[in-house]
Amino acid sequence: MSQVLCVGVATVDNIVLVDKYPSANQRVVALDSTRAVGGPATTAAVTLARLGVEVSLSCVIGDDEEGKFILDTLKKEGVDTRNIEVDGDVKTARGTIVVSKSEQSRAIMVMPHDQISKKPLDISKYQWIHVDQAGMRALKNWGISRDGSAKLSIDIGYETPGLNPADYDLYAPSENITTDTSTAARDRNIVVISQGERGSLYCDGVSSGSVPAINAQILSTLGAGDVFHGALVAAQVWNKEITEAVLIANTVAGLSCRGLDGQSRIPRKNELEAYLAKAKI
Repeated sequence: MSQVLCVGVATVDNIVLVDKYPSANQRVVALDSTRAVGGPATTAAVTLARLGVEVSLSCVIGDDEEGKFILDTLKKEGVDTRNIEVDGDVKTARGTIVVSKSEQSRAIMVMPHDQISKKPLDISKYQWIHVDQAGMRALKNWGISRDGSAKLSIDIGYETPGLNPADYDLYAPSENITTDTSTAARDRNIVVISQGERGSLYCDGVSSGSVPAINAQILSTLGAGDVFHGALVAAQVWNKEITEAVLIANTVAGLSCRGLDGQSRIPRKNELEAYLAKAKI
């Protein structure tokens, strides 16, 4: 059985690092810049691949240079791209992102499209299906529900009409949506909420608590939440108990913040294990 299918958005991001955000009509000198692949489900897929988990991505990209960049990047990362659809009528989603080094924050401008991918023919072979907002729409369109063969996980960053936390085995909302994990008992699922530098909250219906963030070297927090969710799913594949799973997710996300983009400094499994051993966590 293949292990994880990620479903959602893939973007090409142009990222600029500045000391402080410019004000209106102000010119500032950039400290660095890069071009990278992004998107919540896509970054989660790269995280899973870095951690040695077999993963496929389902999304829609355009038949353009940006789409080719996404495909080439994901293939190099070891992500299965057979479920990525190339649509000549679509422009690949893209973003422009300004990262403030001094404020450890970012401003994101996106040019999305609204196309969702078709249901993979081999959907029954996946152990977990992890989705973002666009992936949530795809699951509903495909008729996939929690009572199927795969367990369902969602990374949700903002209020989304039609979302029911009970529809997912692993519900990972932004703290902007809720900080209440107690719904896990009612919904018979796992709820995990990342709070960045303040760590993460969790509840699996039996135990609940918090896990502190690691003391990471931070250049940019771009994509850290997406990395966190990918690592959390990896820990589920490895059958880790909830506290250890959240610790793993916190660690992988924290280490990813060493890079300007959301993916280049995601650790591989051996680096994660070495870090945890050295830190004696």
